[in-house]
Parts: sequence; structure tokens; C-alpha cells
Amino acid sequence: MTFEYIDIEDPVFKATCRERNEEDYVLVRCNDYANVPINLPNWTPDPVCLSRRFEQIGQTIKDMEVRPDDVWIVTYPKSGTTWTQELIWLVCNGLDFQRAKDVPLDARFPFIDLSGLRDLPEPFNPLRDALAMSSPRFIKTHLPPAFLPNALWTVRPKLVYVRRNPKSVAVSYYHHSVSLHCYRGTLDQFVRSMMNELVYYSPYHKHLIEYSELRYPNMLSLCFEDMKRDLPGAIRQVCRFFDKSYTDEQLAALAHHLDFGQMRQNTAVNRRQWIEYNLQQTNRPDRVNDNDMQFIRRGETDGWKRELTGELIEALDRWTLDRVPKDSKYAALFQ
Repeated sequence: MTFEYIDIEDPVFKATCRERNEEDYVLVRCNDYANVPINLPNWTPDPVCLSRRFEQIGQTIKDMEVRPDDVWIVTYPKSGTTWTQELIWLVCNGLDFQRAKDVPLDARFPFIDLSGLRDLPEPFNPLRDALAMSSPRFIKTHLPPAFLPNALWTVRPKLVYVRRNPKSVAVSYYHHSVSLHCYRGTLDQFVRSMMNELVYYSPYHKHLIEYSELRYPNMLSLCFEDMKRDLPGAIRQVCRFFDKSYTDEQLAALAHHLDFGQMRQNTAVNRRQWIEYNLQQTNRPDRVNDNDMQFIRRGETDGWKRELTGELIEALDRWTLDRVPKDSKYAALFQ
């Protein structure tokens, strides 16, 4: 059995999951991981918090064809995924800004595990679309290494991994969960669930550590905070990885396109139709123009300082220190 589905027995979760709209959450253990090229002695992947809907697609993803010219992006949620997707797609497609505006990012770069989290309106089916796409395909996932297709490790297409500071992730993921996953809890409740590894795709620290220890020769690792500090440098790094060359003027145009102010106004990447659909379905149409309900909110590196209480900041820092001591070689991943 490739995947094992384990009920969450945490008593607080069981008593309160319904009020937060988390009844479908489940822990999923992958038992087929022997071919993952990871540099962790006696590695056994932890169960991952997902939805029971993952049963409908997990094996299909595990068995899917992988092509040499595929481009994969993997992140823990809310780590700069959409921003990096747009960067990658444009670099690999001749900076075709017009097509990037005309064709939604979801169609250019499908999120293959989305239907494993939530019900989707017909005819939207990103996994089916990805399987049928002509090459080269651009594929997004948040899954940890053990859950990825077995063929990935032998075909070895280009893979980009992006990480982000845990406090920024926690705040952004909360707002994302409210707007797109109909989460009904508070920020405090969400952060504490994340620290208990009971939000989708957790455990968070293991996600970053496992990808940092992959022995995969065709992978580029990026950091959201580094990209914010030096976007032109990140663009050049991505160009080198994909063996693409552009003039300084073209690179400046790309940096302008990727400015967060521009990204928020770009309907092809901001998924406004999804926000509107979801708010209508959950009787919250009055919040359609609420900035916290937008897919691309602020894109800040320190916005968490305004939203997290001192108690939560201390708890998150302690959580990371418990998982990753200061003297650990992994400590730099979480700064």
C-alpha cells in the first residue's frame, strides 16, 4: 500500500476541527520512498497532514509520467510560489509578457495536488491538465519528496525549491486558508495548529530539511527573503539555471513585471476569480475587495511583526528551536 491514511487523534483537534472547517484533515504516510535520493541516514518520512481527498489523486501522482523537459516547482505553501512560478515561466518562454497576461498562471503552470485538498468546479482539473499538456510542461506542487512521482528521480527534469521564514509563512498561510480553504479559526488557532503540524503539508521544518538534503543534480534552491532583497540577482540566478540569456533592458522589464504592486494588479496570477468564487460559496461576498482575501497580499518579509502577538512570536521561535537547534546545520534555512 503506497499511502496509509491515519486519523488525527489529537484531542484538541478532534474537539474543535468542525468549527474551523477541518473535518477532512488526515495524516498521510507514504510507504514508497526507497528511490528518493536523500542524504539522511535511516530516513523514514513522517506522515503529512493532507485532506482525505488526496486518496483520489495520490497514486496517480506517484505513478505519473515525468518528462526530461518538465519544469517542477516545489514549496511549502505561501513561500513565494506564485511569484517564482511567474519568474520561471517568463524566463523559459522568451519573456512573453503578453501571453503571461492573457493566459492564467493556473493554465500555464498547473498545481497538480490541488484537487487532493478541495472540491473544484468543473471543468477545472489541474492534475488532468498537467498529464495532457504538451511539452515542455511547468508543474507546481507542495508535496514533500516521498510523495513525488517515482519517475522524477530517474528522469531528473529541472526542479526549483523555494523556502521562506516560518513566521512569514504562518501569517500568509492563515490568510490564504481563510480565503481559499474556508478556514474559520483565528490567527492564533491557525498558528498553534501549524506548530502542532496539523495544517496542510506539515510538518514544515521536515519539508525544508528534506529538500535541502536531496542529492538531485538538477535542482535550484531559492529563498523568498533573498529574492526580496535582491530580485535582479535572483532573476540572473534563474536565468543561469535554465541557460537563458537576456539583455539588461529585458531583465529590468522582467523585474518590473514581478514587482508585487504589478503582481497584485495582474489578474492572470492573482487568482481573483478563485477568491470571488470561494467567497460566494461561503456567503462572504462583502469581503471580495479585502486585501487579506487576495491571493497575492503584500509579499513582505516582515509583515508578521504587525500581525503576530509577542506571545505567538515567542512560541514560533521556540517551536523552530525545538525542531532545529541553533547549532544545527539546518538553522540557516529558517532565518
